[in-house]
Amino acid sequence: MLDLSPDRRAAALIEAGLQHAQATRMREMAGPFLERLDPEARVFGEFLVEEIARLSARVEALSQLREADALSRAERMRIDPLPFIPAARRAAAAGPEASPEAGPVSFDVASDRFAGFGWYPAEVTEDGALRWSGLARQATVQLPALGGGALRVTLALRTPFGMPLDLAAQEVFLDGLKLDLRLLSQDGAVATCEAIAMLPELPAGSRITLLLAGDRFTDPATGPLRDTRALGLGLGWLRIERAA
Repeated sequence: MLDLSPDRRAAALIEAGLQHAQATRMREMAGPFLERLDPEARVFGEFLVEEIARLSARVEALSQLREADALSRAERMRIDPLPFIPAARRAAAAGPEASPEAGPVSFDVASDRFAGFGWYPAEVTEDGALRWSGLARQATVQLPALGGGALRVTLALRTPFGMPLDLAAQEVFLDGLKLDLRLLSQDGAVATCEAIAMLPELPAGSRITLLLAGDRFTDPATGPLRDTRALGLGLGWLRIERAA
């Protein structure tokens, strides 16, 4: 539901990712209390945690939809122009059946190829282009599906305000599948990470959604130069390719 396309399958996958993230946080918070309960009460307590997580994910998804509804036509066209193109023109431009994009596909966050939601505007830093997440509770990026199957995603990530990067605490999903990020290298404040996801086979031209759902931080500094934004992970560039 966080991407603005009419693809209901993508919306359901993203909502499932939200529910997983909410349930994980709630189980961590409720764990010490549940451990003190007798077995029958614990089962009921775990059921309540899952139900509350499901409802919380639905509320968050509805909140994102309200934010999406407030976007202007120009903003919607920038994120997903396809629905605004007349059907006759789409059919004429389609031509023969397309083959899946071979990949790899890579771009930085200041590129015209970047399409997402929940990000602050791109900034130029000493390490290159950067976008901070945190404008909404979750941030998404749309990527070519490359036909699906085994896909490798590589990300250049940065934490705000000098915070240490804890990959285990980050929740990143590709089309609803939680990614197990692995640190490849650390160059100053920028960490290059990768993960592999197994997706179903997808038709040519399909897009998939990368979702970041981590903590947001505020600037511990004081004074007139303090950054007043609540920032999540920063993204510099990304690459998607077939893993095999």
